[in-house]
Amino acid sequence: MANISLIQPTERYDRVLSLDVLRGFAVLGMLLMTIQSFSMPSVAYFNPTTFENLTGMHLNVYLVSHVFADQKFLTIFAVLFGASLIMLSNKARKEHVRSGDLQRRRLFWLLIIGLVHAYLIWYGDILVAYSICGFFMLIFRRRKTKTLFAGGIIFLSIGSIISLLIGYTIPLWEPGELQSVIQTYWEPSSESIGQEIDYYRGSWERQILFRAKQAFQFQTRIFVTTTFWKVSGLMLIGMGLYKKKALIAKQSKKYYSKMIIYGLGIGLPMVVGGTLLNFTTEWEFETSYFFISQLNYWGSILMGIGYIGVIMFLMKYARSGFLSTGLANVGRMALTNYLLQSIICTFIFYGHGFGLFGDIDRAAQAFAVLMIWVFLLIFSTFWLSYFKYGPFEWLWKSLAYGKLQPMAK
Repeated sequence: MANISLIQPTERYDRVLSLDVLRGFAVLGMLLMTIQSFSMPSVAYFNPTTFENLTGMHLNVYLVSHVFADQKFLTIFAVLFGASLIMLSNKARKEHVRSGDLQRRRLFWLLIIGLVHAYLIWYGDILVAYSICGFFMLIFRRRKTKTLFAGGIIFLSIGSIISLLIGYTIPLWEPGELQSVIQTYWEPSSESIGQEIDYYRGSWERQILFRAKQAFQFQTRIFVTTTFWKVSGLMLIGMGLYKKKALIAKQSKKYYSKMIIYGLGIGLPMVVGGTLLNFTTEWEFETSYFFISQLNYWGSILMGIGYIGVIMFLMKYARSGFLSTGLANVGRMALTNYLLQSIICTFIFYGHGFGLFGDIDRAAQAFAVLMIWVFLLIFSTFWLSYFKYGPFEWLWKSLAYGKLQPMAK
């Protein structure tokens, strides 16, 4: 505890602008895809053909959000979280103290915040996964860059292999088991979809009955088979990129050009190809869920790396301006803005607010995203003109450091 008190939270003048801009870019970008989970039955995220019309403008909105947003911004967020583990260790080393206790306290309280978020607000929480993976990835923070990159690829590959193996074992499943899975997770009946809509249009207490089951599934089956391996792998890659100074805009123009060319040049065709295959095979469960999904799994990772390259390339030559300042403010309050997105969207779509769950089509969802972006950009700038931290950053830091942090400037 004595060591913790010697390490102080990062002040504004010590922050790295490129990292804040990247965080802001990531937290806003995630809403492009998660808006579907806030506003529509959960199956619409995985199989968009199961709910409402998917033609015309609605199809175009889905294609843009899936190709350019789905999993891409979560990739960036996980990379940045891995980098933060290295940053805090480096800060502690400069001050000649150990960071282990603070790291664990920080991750523990993030876990608590994530659990509250998942069960009381929105089941699609990512904070629980980041905190748990962070505990394990701490042991790698002193490893060499090559080891971190190699470890990241190994973890990512394990997640991919597990999905493929499950797909190949389908012929061995018990009779009727496949159909049961399809009816539960891929093509639910209109009665099942109606039940989910009814729960989320109901009172907050009634929502919890349905949300708890969804959150638990995300934190158990999905976490063990997919999320742990992907998030852990991306954290290791984030550690490596930070050690290479690639996340603080201090690499060469050539380095970032390679990130862009290889990331987007390979990743984008993979994602587009997978999307076309899904429509060609009419979203057949076994093929789409276990095999075609691998194109988006790996393509999104590459595109996320490409996006990082674009932002860092721009930050080398355009460090000032309204957009970079606005994104940096959003990024400095990334935790607050992530949770605010959930609070705002659940109020718009759930029964304790306007109760529009299941009523808003994809085109209207895109407009809602734009309005929320504008609000968060304005709110973050306004808040940080008076306070040092976002409200949830202040809470997290106060809990992690074991004492109330000064809030006002």
